[in-house]
Amino acid sequence: MSRLLVLMGSGETTPTMVTPHQRILAGLGSGERLVLDTPYGFQENADELSARTLEYFAHNVGHAVDVLSLRDTAAIGLVEAEVLATRVADAAWVFAGPGSPSYFARQLLATPLPGALRRRIVDPERATVTVFASAAACSVGERAIPVYELYKVGEAPHWREGLDLFRPLGIDAVVVPHYDNAEGGT
Repeated sequence: MSRLLVLMGSGETTPTMVTPHQRILAGLGSGERLVLDTPYGFQENADELSARTLEYFAHNVGHAVDVLSLRDTAAIGLVEAEVLATRVADAAWVFAGPGSPSYFARQLLATPLPGALRRRIVDPERATVTVFASAAACSVGERAIPVYELYKVGEAPHWREGLDLFRPLGIDAVVVPHYDNAEGGT
């Protein structure tokens, strides 16, 4: 059975990414298809971003997906965190994208979700797809770049703890998915 860990840069919900998403989802068997809202969960427009993501996948890509909401781990208990981790572990397809890499990693690291994600990636009994783009892709390595803290707050360059999803694959790496992005001009 095949398992895919797909890493994308920016533009994960643009017209140019419709075909890659369609190909990734085409051979997927049954099971939930989940969008994690955690990377942008701190933003005031998080509900709007979730709605636009659902619309993109339903109408542009042709696949209905659901949002698995985990915006603030301090607001949930251990039982709910375990339920969310089980849903992620059992899902056929999991997607996380734009927002803050350090926020995403910090929230997930306070739950059993990193372990569930690692198991998805190496489970030989199941065909699963895990797609991390933009901020979420920045968090998959042992370390994550605190983008907001560096570029918007002005902190000195440093690393934060990442989700370390490559560990079961024997890979020691960090991911910088859109280092050459020219958005924002100068």
